[in-house]
Amino acid sequence: MNDYVHEISAEESERIQRFVRNVAIGTILFVLIIILAIVMAPLWVKLISHEAERDFVEPYVGWVTENLLDASDPVLQEYVERLGAEVAESMDVPPELELRFYVIEGESVNAFTTLGGHIFVLDSLMVELEDENSLAMVIGHEVAHALNRDPLSMMSRGILLQIMITSLSGNGGFDPGTTSELGLDLMLNAYSRDQEEEADRLALLALNERYSHVGGATDLFETLQESYGGEEMPELFSSHPDTGDRIAMIREMAKERGWGFAATNPYPDEVREALKQP
Repeated sequence: MNDYVHEISAEESERIQRFVRNVAIGTILFVLIIILAIVMAPLWVKLISHEAERDFVEPYVGWVTENLLDASDPVLQEYVERLGAEVAESMDVPPELELRFYVIEGESVNAFTTLGGHIFVLDSLMVELEDENSLAMVIGHEVAHALNRDPLSMMSRGILLQIMITSLSGNGGFDPGTTSELGLDLMLNAYSRDQEEEADRLALLALNERYSHVGGATDLFETLQESYGGEEMPELFSSHPDTGDRIAMIREMAKERGWGFAATNPYPDEVREALKQP
């Protein structure tokens, strides 16, 4: 019995070559699209709606605040919520960006913003600041990050992909097994120097809008510069411009616009009591 040998005709050979060629071209195009999407991420991520961003991060923020963070005094929480809303009003924050403020316990001089407009302030920061104007400057800085979508633009590519899936499907894909690690990653952003300088600029505008002067804008930075000298700065300022340059930038901007540095407003008595300030 003779073995069957299939002979490929010229026409069939052409079809096979055409198929292989099309698959190769399709694969190359797919890879190029992925690469282009990654390179252009800072542009296209801002097309993600605030609602989709909020829906994605909500379960993680909720889990982290309930399990890993300790809420501070309710008096401080109410005060920061009120001050944050007033600062945000000075910055024309759109209604679709629903800011939420949290005061948490901690020894670090720190404040941070994560996805979905969640802004965290450590009570130790409030102790260091000592007055409302300085606190308003820091809050304004964090609001500016949320307003500019900085947390979103600094996310890893994998998280951005998950947010896009949430936007398209409405399913956040919450996985309690990975919540702790991912939740903390969402809250520990390192911004670029340009992002930090723009946030300072917008915060200064808001400070002058609210108080008609920019007193308190540099108080914390001057205190930190004196306290820490050449040592490592607190986390809040680890990725920021040099503290001396930052003070100079604020003073130069105030001078150019004719803004004065008047006396600052002390914390209300109940806030000082909650912070155990004299």
